[in-house]
Amino acid sequence: MELTIEVERVNADHWFAPYIEDHETGCLFRFFADDITDEGAAAFEQVFAEQAQRWKPRTTDAPRGPQIPIWMEIDPDMERGCAIVVDDQADYIRYVVREGLIEQRAADAITRHQSERSPDWERQPARYVAQLRAV
Repeated sequence: MELTIEVERVNADHWFAPYIEDHETGCLFRFFADDITDEGAAAFEQVFAEQAQRWKPRTTDAPRGPQIPIWMEIDPDMERGCAIVVDDQADYIRYVVREGLIEQRAADAITRHQSERSPDWERQPARYVAQLRAV
């Protein structure tokens, strides 16, 4: 079964930390609208969908894996057209994101949430690159 990943920008009266909502067929990443642009949401949806092809939930009888550090760096000098580069390694995940696509507070919150959930996933490490696209 292939997981579906969606990213949603939510207009709300007050700031909230981004979070991941699980569904039987995938996940929905919810962000406060001011923390991520439409272009950023599209790029992250692309990256998270790429990851979902290589990740799967651990079965209930499988032991939990290690918690890995996950972080995002905002880069003002990304290569033209490049939105996000993900270095998904066995012992960490590092996102490098074009400046202006996501706010650092949202980047820190969502990666902390992903790190907390990492022991529940089996992963095949890889490198992903999301390109900017019109939304």
